[in-house]
Amino acid sequence: MSKNMRIKPGKGQSIAGMIVGVFFCFFGLLVAIPSMGIFGLIWTVVAVIITVLNAMNVFSEKGIATHEIMIEDETRDIGKPEQKETVKERLSKLDSLYNEGIITMEEREEQRKKILDEI
Repeated sequence: MSKNMRIKPGKGQSIAGMIVGVFFCFFGLLVAIPSMGIFGLIWTVVAVIITVLNAMNVFSEKGIATHEIMIEDETRDIGKPEQKETVKERLSKLDSLYNEGIITMEEREEQRKKILDEI
């Protein structure tokens, strides 16, 4: 199963983009359109779009995402621990703990039952 996460730029990056965008808008209106015609118009429209998108990220909580990341999620049962050891190894370890006097007979039997219930 995979998840798509949408990432939006931080406030600082959006503020910088908005300030530069405003500068480019004024440049487009005052210099580019009068001297370059259609190219100046396209320049100004793109500058306005950039400025508005950055302003939306600065002034709204939701904002506009600029990146999308796909995360592959391997689903597993969180309730059960990952079993790297076999049942035989786990029972052997349990017996060793009992034989060394680290756990009592009751604890050994309780853990043994849990291990056997998992299979």
